[in-house]
Amino acid sequence: MLNNVAVTPALLPFQELEQSVWKKETCAGCRGCITVCPANTLAYDLKLAMPYQVTPCVDCKACLDACPRTPANMDKFSPDVIGPYLDIKNARAMSDNPRYQNGGAITALLKAALDEELVDRVIVMGADRWAQKAYARVVGDPAELDRTAGSKYTSNDALEAMRDVMKDSSVRNVALVGTPCTVQTVGLMRKSGNEYAIKLARKVRFLIGLFCFESFKDSLIPRVTRNLGVPPWRIARMNAGEGKMTVTLRNGEAKTLPLSGLADLVKPGCWKCNDFTSKLADISVGSVGSAPGSSVVITRTPEGAGLFEIAKEMGVIEATDGVNIGAIEKVGKLKLKRNGF
Repeated sequence: MLNNVAVTPALLPFQELEQSVWKKETCAGCRGCITVCPANTLAYDLKLAMPYQVTPCVDCKACLDACPRTPANMDKFSPDVIGPYLDIKNARAMSDNPRYQNGGAITALLKAALDEELVDRVIVMGADRWAQKAYARVVGDPAELDRTAGSKYTSNDALEAMRDVMKDSSVRNVALVGTPCTVQTVGLMRKSGNEYAIKLARKVRFLIGLFCFESFKDSLIPRVTRNLGVPPWRIARMNAGEGKMTVTLRNGEAKTLPLSGLADLVKPGCWKCNDFTSKLADISVGSVGSAPGSSVVITRTPEGAGLFEIAKEMGVIEATDGVNIGAIEKVGKLKLKRNGF
């Protein structure tokens, strides 16, 4: 008490996140707060889809700098759809793989980064092909990248894999592929003055962002397989777009489900996302607005443009003009409107 006035104790950083983000169900599930914490204070509860405290907080505030869903950080993100860029092209890999979606541009870019020793590792989302369960994968061999090709619509823990990478002194630079929330987190770290956030961000040489309208809870796969009447191991790849989830089976047969029937499985935090094209990435990649068999590649920074040029010069990727920017704007604005922006 001070002059008979009660003094409210200051909240620790994780408590601020708990009050302003986790309890309000706006957490993106990116695990940025977990990844950047030097004291390993936080872990992720898969059932509740939010972090929780496991060890004492050291009050460094790195988690507050990294979280893309605090009110202060949300105000830093512009509401436009495309964002800043240097160039926009259609692109596809010059090699082929049945798991590639929309031309395999991301896999080609990552192969170029590893082959040319521009990075020591790449961090992507892999999948257990039997159960179709997504998980973060750290890859150092370009030949392994084809195994990780294809979109994953559930787990989003690519950033958490950075914790082990940070401990490996042999790894100087990585390429990280993530959804807009992951990209926003790294973008915030790159601009942060916090020593722990800066240390992590410096390891990310190339930040590759995905176009993303929404992602789903882990119960997506059981729902899809039940509705289609197929076991998960029969699924070769999945693609969400144009109001439907297209599921291609191992025998080449394609089946579809309306996305409206999966709306209850959208992660709660996705309803508060204000980014469709991963605007803070070095390179953004997506299918909306692309030519058939290709992806849209948006180069945003000199680093992203450099990697794209190297991939073209190596002959692993082909680029063409003709991106339908209007289509990207349309879908991006639809996301912003749906989410209240």
